[in-house]
Formats: sequence, structure tokens, C-alpha cells
Amino acid sequence: MSFLNLLQAVGGRLGILEARTNEGAGEPMKVVTRTVTLSELKTEIRSEEVRTLADLPAELTLPYDRIFSAAGVTCPVRDWNLARLKALLNSESYKGTDHAAAQQALLTLLNAEHVQPEDLVREAVAQDQALDAFEVFVCRKVEGHMAAAEHQIAEVDARIQTLQGERMRLAARMQVEKDKLREWRKSKRAYERDLAAAIGYLTDRPVITTDELPEG
Repeated sequence: MSFLNLLQAVGGRLGILEARTNEGAGEPMKVVTRTVTLSELKTEIRSEEVRTLADLPAELTLPYDRIFSAAGVTCPVRDWNLARLKALLNSESYKGTDHAAAQQALLTLLNAEHVQPEDLVREAVAQDQALDAFEVFVCRKVEGHMAAAEHQIAEVDARIQTLQGERMRLAARMQVEKDKLREWRKSKRAYERDLAAAIGYLTDRPVITTDELPEG
């Protein structure tokens, strides 16, 4: 299930977590949830550009960034994007931290740098939309190739059957010719034996060939 389908499954609404500074001096940041709608997160994807990219011969080897670029997915903030977010979460300072503590630290950092978590979520949704669109176009292309290949396979199978039938007819004709030749040679040998027997009364040595038929 894609991220968008997941949002639709939960009613098209998503709670965005963000840190807010409490009014009291020296008090820690407070994590609050702000609800946004699916329509607020969706981005218009440049479908034709994605389709053109999917039509390339090496479509399945393209880096994701190229797909995002073709779809028109941009970073919400110049110095903050999903790549930086993932790099931060994979850093040593976050790896050994439990989820709640890491979440608090991250939201506090975003607040301090005036970055809206919603913008990063919107970028994630846009990337998901771009990848989903690319997948649709690639699957359609591959399905078309597979259908064409299956049609060609059917044609090849038909030709194979035709050739196999022709081979069987040729083999049968060869057998008929072989049987006819064997019968004629048997008749010839019988005649030669009779001929040799008759001429044997007139000569002192054999002059008629009476070779036996070969096996097979």
C-alpha cells in the first residue's frame, strides 16, 4: 500500500507532530499534533515527464532523484529536505537514542531552525506520488512488452507445430520409400538366385551376384 492509499484508508487526515515553545521561560519544548488533510499534502506531479522517463530503455536503473526531478518534486527548504532528515537520523547522535527521545530532539531542532515538519511530510508524499506514477507507467510498458512477447511465442509455437507436422510427413514418406526399396531388393535378390541357379548349369563358376540384403 502506498503512503497515499494509507492516508485514504485512515480518512484522508494525518496528524503532524511539531515542537512548540512554551510561554514560560526555561520550560522545555512541547510536542503537539496538528491535523492536516490529504489535499493539503498532495502535490501535482508532472505525469507526462514521468511517463517520458519511464519509456527510456534503462528505466529500472534510473536513480530516484531523477524520477523526483522529472515529476517536479522540490525540496521544501533550501537547507532542509528528506535526504538531510535521513542522514541526521542515521547519525551516531540519533542511532542509540530511543524513538521518543529522538523524536523530541528532532522536532526541537526543526523548531529552532524554523522548519515546518509539514513541509518534509509534503516532500515525502510528493516523492511517493512520483514513484507510484513511475511504477504505473513502467508496469504498463513491461506489460505491453510481455503481451507482445507472448504473441510472438504463440506464433513460434504455431510454426513449431507446423514444422513438426511437416517433419512427421517427411519421415513417413521416407519410410514408405525405404520399405518399397527393401521389397524391390528382396525381389531382385530372389530373381538373381534363380538366375544364378539356372546359369550354374552352364558355367563352372558363379557369374551372378547374389549378395544378401543388409540389415535395417
